[in-house]
Amino acid sequence: MLRSGLDLLVFILLVVGGCAPVGQSPSENRQQAEVHYKLATAHLQANNPTLALKELLVAVRQDPQNSSIHVALAQAYQQKKAYPEAERHYLKALELSDGDPRYQNNIAALYLDMGEWDKAISYFDRAAQNLLFLNAHVAVAGKAYAYYMKNDFPTALKYFNEVHELAPRYAPAYFHQSQVYRAMGNRVMEKMSLQRAIDIAPQFLQARYRFAELLVDEKAYAGAQKELRTIIEFAPNSEWGMQAVDLLRSIPEE
Repeated sequence: MLRSGLDLLVFILLVVGGCAPVGQSPSENRQQAEVHYKLATAHLQANNPTLALKELLVAVRQDPQNSSIHVALAQAYQQKKAYPEAERHYLKALELSDGDPRYQNNIAALYLDMGEWDKAISYFDRAAQNLLFLNAHVAVAGKAYAYYMKNDFPTALKYFNEVHELAPRYAPAYFHQSQVYRAMGNRVMEKMSLQRAIDIAPQFLQARYRFAELLVDEKAYAGAQKELRTIIEFAPNSEWGMQAVDLLRSIPEE
């Protein structure tokens, strides 16, 4: 999803290997780079960017013109909050791929992490307008979120509505739209957006938790308890599950 929803992006690498053996052919180098790349991908999926970096730094030495390796490096650096390094590798991947819209979307998400809202908007816009990008709605949602972070709420709502037209069942857009309404002090629309997100994605725990908070504020305790128990049932040991337990304990008995 977009952060909070866009949390939406993170993979990569850091060199810890030597150069390829002397006399090894370019084809053999690429084959070995692919092995290290696949190992790195497994480490990223296991949420271990440090080990991924070690593999990827070997891979990029063996196959420096491979855009996929540069993207993986960027994602790993991004996970480790090494943003300048991540930016450098995303830009290299874009250069090698002739502006792949997936990479435009990725670097835009990096700029969200960096708080570079205008750069994020620029790259999300490029990705969204590329007719070859299969997930244009994700890029538009990212752009909407960036406008929200710029406190330009009308423009953010405009683009979230565009997302709904492109992908009516994309739940993160409704959740992030609810954040805009919350910032505007419009609780009625915030609640409607959250309800829509929950209807589409019942296990969207963050949306369900915020919905429960609104019900508590309205003293609709029975409804809030139901939402919180659902969160606990879905994921008792998660962050939201533990927060749900705490909030449930604080609700007055009716």
